[in-house]
Amino acid sequence: MTRVHIKQTSADLRTNQDLAPLVRNGELAVVSAYYSLDTGRVEVLTGAPSA
Repeated sequence: MTRVHIKQTSADLRTNQDLAPLVRNGELAVVSAYYSLDTGRVEVLTGAPSA
């Protein structure tokens, strides 16, 4: 459930009227990630920019 919420929130940010132009132009990346308190690991879910 948490991962679904994270993905939905990042999708909302990507389509926000103020942020969407920056995302389209590559000036801003909205990356969704889940940090596990148990393991200390970060799981990138969507939006990771390619190097």
